[in-house]
Order: sequence, then structure tokens, then C-alpha cells
Amino acid sequence: GGIVAIGALVLAGLIFHPAGIQVDSFDQLPLLLTSAFGHWGFVLFIASLAIACFGAAQEIALTSAYLMAQGFGWRWSENLPPADDARFSLTYTAITVLAILPIAAGVDVLKLTNISMVFSAASLPLVAVPLLVIMNDRRFLRDYCNGWVSNTVVSLIVALAFVLAVVSFPLLITGG
Repeated sequence: GGIVAIGALVLAGLIFHPAGIQVDSFDQLPLLLTSAFGHWGFVLFIASLAIACFGAAQEIALTSAYLMAQGFGWRWSENLPPADDARFSLTYTAITVLAILPIAAGVDVLKLTNISMVFSAASLPLVAVPLLVIMNDRRFLRDYCNGWVSNTVVSLIVALAFVLAVVSFPLLITGG
């Protein structure tokens, strides 16, 4: 996702800047491909957007279902039929259906995305710190505990995530 976004920004800069076009809204994004491919560029843009959004939505639903299944000790597996991991399958399906409701209600998708990104940034330290503690528990992991390099890298990531969480809430509120 991030690499695609960076690629889109570079492409936008290469196409729009020399032409003196300033992109002010997402409505102008189809121009990236229509300038090169005409009508088929618009079709490619819509198809790419649909695939990316659908993939991201399914990834979130699947991750949420995995977290709930693991957290509650439910049976789950990629190889089990839905009847054998019914709670996992129901959770996955329910999250997918619930994700449609805000869009159907007319919620601004970009605002919803910004809000979800802020909460994702805020949740990373809450997930990473307990993992850091577990990864250093010799009683639990014996010889497989983190070393100083892993602990340093994870600690830096947690610190960065904490800073992002602290900064992102005021930015969300002020609209920055």
C-alpha cells in the first residue's frame, strides 16, 4: 500500500507539475492515467482503486477476525472449513458487512480513513509493548528470546509509534 502511494505521488509529480496542474482533491487522480491512456486510463484507475480498497478492507477484516480468534482461544485456520471455525468465519463476515454501513450512510470516506489511521497509530504501542515483554521472557521462550538488536529496533518502533499517536490526535482534531 505504501509503495503504491509513493509511486502515485511520484507519477503525479511527473505528470502534473510540468503541466502546471495543482492537484487539490482526489477527484483529479484519474487524470494520472487518462492523460496517457484516454478512456481506458479511467477504467484502469477505477479498477485499481476498487481492487486496492477491497483488498485493504478484506485485510482489515481478516486481521480483526484473527486477533479475536487468538484472543478468545477460538479454533481458526486457513485450512479449516467455515463450519469448523464458525466463530472466526462469523466474525470475518460480520466485520466485512459492518464496514459497509458507514459508507452506505454517507460518511466521508477520506475522513473515515484519516480517523482509522489515527487509531491504528495509537494502537501500535498497545500491541507492541506487550509483545516486547513476552519476547524477553526466558521462562516462556527459553533460547528464543530477543537479543539487544531486536529489542533496540522494536523499542525505536514503539517510540516512533507513540510519537505518531500523540501527534496524530491533535492533527485529526484541528484538521491538519
